[in-house]
Amino acid sequence: MTIPKKKSRNRNHLSREVWVQAATRTIAQEGVQAVAVEPLAVALGVTKGSFYWHFANRDDLIHAALEAWEQDQSLDVVARYSAIPDPRRRLRVLLFAAFEDLENGLFFAALSVSSGDPRVQPFLVRAAERRLALGVAAFQDLGLDLAEARERALLAYAAYAGYFQLLRTTPGAVTSVTDLSGYVRRLAEALVPAKAPRL
Repeated sequence: MTIPKKKSRNRNHLSREVWVQAATRTIAQEGVQAVAVEPLAVALGVTKGSFYWHFANRDDLIHAALEAWEQDQSLDVVARYSAIPDPRRRLRVLLFAAFEDLENGLFFAALSVSSGDPRVQPFLVRAAERRLALGVAAFQDLGLDLAEARERALLAYAAYAGYFQLLRTTPGAVTSVTDLSGYVRRLAEALVPAKAPRL
């Protein structure tokens, strides 16, 4: 008598990270409201049981995707770029890195549409506060006073938010005007002083 091999307990269960990545892609493409367990399971080729292996419910998955985004795009960004000693270079690198990260830019734009959602709002607020603080610190390191540093950081962040919101809703309006490198170069030229101001 042949004893059938025991099926691996995890054979039909994807990792938590795979589910989070799938939810992240869905949010970036279709928005928070589009995250649903059954369509994701079908797209991933597994049963819903795989989902419940890692998450209590849909909100739990959305929260995990938002946490992953916050870690990567807020906490890690501050750690990566605040260490660049030259503030002028830091600002230029930050601008180009932010605009070239298409996936996260579109994810941010999709979250902004759901800014009134109590699940989303705290993450957007914290991300904005950290990103603006990073910009303000860099502009102050260039010798600008606090008011001027805040204004320029806000202009940079507004340009970023507006660019990806337009790219999400009316991509033709963006791509018909300029290429991305040209857009960011003009933004950097407008906002980052060529020389430190005299004190």
